[in-house]
Order: sequence, then structure tokens, then C-alpha cells
Amino acid sequence: MRRLLKVTAAVLVVVIFFIFATLPARPVAVTWRGDPAIASRTVAGAYHVHSTRSDGAGDRTAIAGAASRAGLKFVIFTDHGDATRPPDAPAYVDGVLCIDAVEISTNQGHYVALDLPAAPYPLGGDAAAVVEDVARLGGFGFAAHPDSPRSELSWVQWTAPFDGLEWLNADTEWRDEGWTRLARVFAAYPFRPGPALASVLNRPAGTLARWDSLASTRRVVGIAGHDAHGGVRTPEEGGRASLLGFPSYESSFRSFSVRAILEQALSGAAAADARLLLGAIRDGRIFTAIDAVAAPAVLDFHAERGAERVLMGGMIPPGPARLVARAALPEGARIVLLHNRSEVTSIVSDELRHDLPAAEGAYRVEVRLRSGGDGRAPLVTSNPIYFLAPPAPMQPPPAPAVFAADAADHVQWHAEHDAVSRATMGVSGDETTLDFELKGGERVSQFGALVADLAPHEPFSVLRFTIGASKPMRVSVQLRYAESGGERWGTSVYVDGTGRQIEVPVARLLPADRQSGRSHDPARATSLLFVIDLTNARPGDAGTLRVSGLTFGR
Repeated sequence: MRRLLKVTAAVLVVVIFFIFATLPARPVAVTWRGDPAIASRTVAGAYHVHSTRSDGAGDRTAIAGAASRAGLKFVIFTDHGDATRPPDAPAYVDGVLCIDAVEISTNQGHYVALDLPAAPYPLGGDAAAVVEDVARLGGFGFAAHPDSPRSELSWVQWTAPFDGLEWLNADTEWRDEGWTRLARVFAAYPFRPGPALASVLNRPAGTLARWDSLASTRRVVGIAGHDAHGGVRTPEEGGRASLLGFPSYESSFRSFSVRAILEQALSGAAAADARLLLGAIRDGRIFTAIDAVAAPAVLDFHAERGAERVLMGGMIPPGPARLVARAALPEGARIVLLHNRSEVTSIVSDELRHDLPAAEGAYRVEVRLRSGGDGRAPLVTSNPIYFLAPPAPMQPPPAPAVFAADAADHVQWHAEHDAVSRATMGVSGDETTLDFELKGGERVSQFGALVADLAPHEPFSVLRFTIGASKPMRVSVQLRYAESGGERWGTSVYVDGTGRQIEVPVARLLPADRQSGRSHDPARATSLLFVIDLTNARPGDAGTLRVSGLTFGR
């Protein structure tokens, strides 16, 4: 027994020694030697945070308290939803500015919408439609966790004109780590929680390359998402945290921060301060700092052209310029200037100046440790400065050759609906109408549809119609193929009371039934449907849809 106790004690000593020998270093204190006004207007916070309102472990008060202890000044809450809930007004809780946002599920990933009023109908469905709706409503959106190994979470709709993207997401970062690394994180977490979590923040090379590529043609704001839930989540979407308290909100907030450079210092008035913060985010005056390695981070990145000075996130026409970057650095760190994915120059100093005879595209900076080639996330990651020509005026697309001037010659209209809802077709002048009322209560796949049965017809590549409704809504425009078991291909269009003329290219239609086929022949379509369903409607919704001027073009 004594021998067993001695062996056990020796093993424990070795284990304890190993844990402490391999603990990540404490954060290094750094000093800012630049303009004091920049430091006074730089505020640190957390973005992409979930509370008990969706799948988080803590309420707003608890989360704000954790942020306050971590030294943060703001938290942006992004609970899951369809954007129909009115957002809470900005408020200070425990000295932390709390801003309410929403994370929306789409068919091609998740989209986080900031500064968004309550939507008149549920947002969801195709990612491009959600991006369009958020922009129409005046919001600002980020493509969330594009590197997530979970296909239902990762963003894949790269052609949509989203406003920004999460270049780093903490929830994604731990998912691709091996058990050895995770075991070291678990061992170090009780002693140095922030540095332990930061140790798994790797450089997402693919997403950074994609961001740089997009930014070479248009403004795309990059941000780092904590995706904090106050605990490791269950695999089921929307499940509560299964390991409550690991990682805690406070430890997540101590690992890294989003830092915004405001136009003026915070005043303590929540509404006004929220406008300042959201304005900085929209303008791209934000950067990411790994605080668990070095803090407090301050960055001044700007371009100079004569007397003109353009701040990070700003846009200026191509031409000669001087880029200046100043940062608070730990010993041995370097500032790296990047242009369209390529490293331009770097310096082991707290100030970089670089003259460009013909700047074009996007330039941003990173602060890296001397061992920056080990794949770890940069200590500091800025947003770009854009040297882009003003966009050329948009030319209207050529009108398609319409072969059917009167759709009534070869279509027959009727209404369809589920077993518990109501939908009736009518005719009012030259309009075909659909009066619908989706059954209230539980969600049981309620829908109503206005359907045009297509007689044998010539091939077409464009649908053209005028459509209006009794209230703002989204309608799914679909082609149905009887010979393929009713397989449907569709896209979503926005409808309001104005009676908008819309053209839908057939090539834009996507599978509506998760079918395996990758192509479809519109010449073989048997029906055209205008569908109101629970993708963008709620049980109990009712209204009138109006369609006229249906024609088909090549």
C-alpha cells in the first residue's frame, strides 16, 4: 500500500509539473506610444454572444457582469431568431453597453444582423434573400462561422452582397483540434482560462484569403465572433449548454476582443453610444486583438495622400499613397502589411510606414509574433483600407425576347393549400388573386399557393410578372415537374403593395425539395407556383396576393 501511495504521489507530481510547465503564458502588458486620443476612443467588446433567450447559459445581466470583469465595454447579443422580435433598446448593464442583434438561419448558413428593426415577416430561406431583406430593412449583416465543420452552420453563399464576415469564430476553432490539444486546454483552463482558450485560435487561412479576395473589389467588414454560449453546447440545434460553465463567458471574453475606434469617447448615454459603436462597425473601424497574449491593444492604421487622411475601413480611389500603421506591441512582434492576400512588407517595430506609387485593391495589417509562422491567429488583425474606383453606373439588363404576350393563352390558374389552411383563387380585372389564411397555432407545414398549370410550351429562360400583396411578404416562385414526382425548383422574391414587375432567370432557381438533381429543363415544367409558406410566414398569417402580366422570355 505504501508503495502504491508513493507511485501515485510521484505520478501526481509529474502530472502537476507537466501542467504548470506547459501552461500558456500570462498576457504581456504592452504600451501605446501613439496619439492618446486614439487610445481614448478605442473600446473593447464582444460580438456574437448567446443568452438564455436562445441557446446560451446566462441571461443578459450575468453576461454583462462577465464582460465587465473581463474589462470589456460592450457586448453584442446575437440570439437565434427570425428577426420578427423587436430588438431590445441599447442599455448599460454593469457598465457594459448591451446591444441586441439576431442570428438568422438560412439555407446556406447563418447570417448575423445588427442594427435591424423588427422584420414584417420571418426572415429565412435562401441566404441571398436574407441578405437582401436585412439590407432593405436598414440592417448590417455578417456571414457567420464560414469555417464551421457543421454544414448547417457554415456560410456558403459567397456571391451574395453581404456586408461583412466572421474571419474568426471561437466556436469553430475548437472543433478541428485533436484530443491532445484539447486535453492541454482542459488542464490549463482552471489556472489560466483566457490563455488556455486562446491557444486553440489558429489562423483560418482559407477564410482570410477569401476575405482578402472579396475586399479587393468591394468593402467587406471583417470581425471575430466569440460565439459564446457560457458552456459547450449539445449537438442539437438550439440545445442548452451541456457543460455549463466551460468555457465561461468571462473566460471567452478574456481570450480576445473586438475593438472599435469611435468618432468620440463614450458618453454613458446608451442610445447615442450604440449609434457610435454601430457606426464604427459599419465603417470597418474595428480590429481584433488576442488579449490573452498581449493587452491592451491599440491600433492606428490609415492612408495619407497629400492632406487627405483615410482611416481603416475607408475607401479612396487608386493612386499614390502612404500607409501608416502604429500598434502597441509585445517585444519581438512585427507589423505586417498585406495586399490582396500577399505580404508587402513587415517591420519589427511599433510603427510601419510604406509608400505606394500606385495603390489599388485592399490593404490591411496584422501584428504577428516572431513565431507567427506556426499557424496561430495574428495578435491584431485590422480591417482593410480600400483603393477602389467608384462603381460604374449599373446598366439595365436587356429585355428578354418575350414569346407569349398573353399567358392566359396557355396557363390555367387554381389555388392549392395544406389540409388545415385556406386559399382561394380569384380574378380581379387583369389580375389573378390568391386570398389565403394559414392555420394558426402549431406549425404543421401550412402553406397557400397560386398555381398556373402550364400547357405544352416553348422553352424559356426568364419569367416576367407583376406581383403585389396586401402587406410586405416573401413569396417562393417555383417550377414544378410532374414527371419527377412533383420535384420543385424555386427562388424567393420580395412583394409589397406597390405591384412590382419582377424578372426571374430560370438559372437562379434552386432545388426546393432537397432533390439530388443539379439541373432542370424549364421546357418540361408542368406548373408555376407562387407559394406562401412558413419559411417567411407565420401560422395565422392572412392576406391577398396579386399576379398579372405573366410572360415567358428566352
